[in-house]
Amino acid sequence: MGLPTLPKDLSFENQSILITGSNTGIGLELARVFLRHKAKTVYLVVRSLERGNNAVAQLRKDEIISKENPDADIKLYQCDQSSFESVFSFARKFKEEVKSLNTVVLNAGISNISFIPTADGWESTFQVNYFGTAFVALELLPLLREGQKSGLRSNLFFTSSLMHEKASVSPTTLLAEDVNVLEYFAAKENRPWDPSQPYSISKLLLTMFAEELAKHETGIVSTSGCPGVVLTELDRSLPFWLKVPVVLVKKLIGREVLNAAETMMQAIITEKTGTYWSDGVIKPHASLIDTENGKKLQRKLYEQTLQKCKELDPNISLPA
Repeated sequence: MGLPTLPKDLSFENQSILITGSNTGIGLELARVFLRHKAKTVYLVVRSLERGNNAVAQLRKDEIISKENPDADIKLYQCDQSSFESVFSFARKFKEEVKSLNTVVLNAGISNISFIPTADGWESTFQVNYFGTAFVALELLPLLREGQKSGLRSNLFFTSSLMHEKASVSPTTLLAEDVNVLEYFAAKENRPWDPSQPYSISKLLLTMFAEELAKHETGIVSTSGCPGVVLTELDRSLPFWLKVPVVLVKKLIGREVLNAAETMMQAIITEKTGTYWSDGVIKPHASLIDTENGKKLQRKLYEQTLQKCKELDPNISLPA
């Protein structure tokens, strides 16, 4: 069975879109899809402004965008999700200059095989893929709420991964009263011996957060999903001995980036909040999430994430 195709009448006319991790790979191609379908304004949020400017130039040269949406506004913002201060500074500046959004796609992510601390001392894969992403999402909720006032639906999408099903965590350990889930996964001493686990765990937590957020921020459609095996640069930080087999697998079964972006669009435009997507359709998420302890862990993770974000930004507008 083939992958779902985009609706022929798909249009983002008069809509504003924000995409993180959008200077390359899926993020860049998602921006291309939005602009080809008449998005009024697309905000590219990137770690490197130099690479971001190159991405803007690529989009400006796109013949379909030039023909179908020549007056589109493409704007660039800098945000490094490995830094609490960078996320806070980005959010403050962005909310001063932009008053509403219709769609937010949180796509920035990394995969480090060894422990690399951030400037804040946290494990980098966890901070970028999970907490930094959740922090950005919560900061932008007021703009998505404002976007609904025009009569359009607001969508918030988190790029997850099928690898979240491979995550090995101990709910019993994490549910202990004296354990802070964020601090646990941020610490070097709790890093799993399996180098694939930090990425898988970060995506499990992100999928949990998206589902729990949907229960509380009911006016916004919150979803997560996997783009599949894609020909992107996510493996650029892997050591040679691991990168070679990963690249070979991608060449054998990997999707072209634009194709993956178009498949992901099904999850981004859906009305079905709290859902997890793969191959352009709703799929079951990791079975752990549906267990009694999994649900308790999801709630604890969500509450502690909100608490930490409030500590970092006392003025943040959190869900009820």
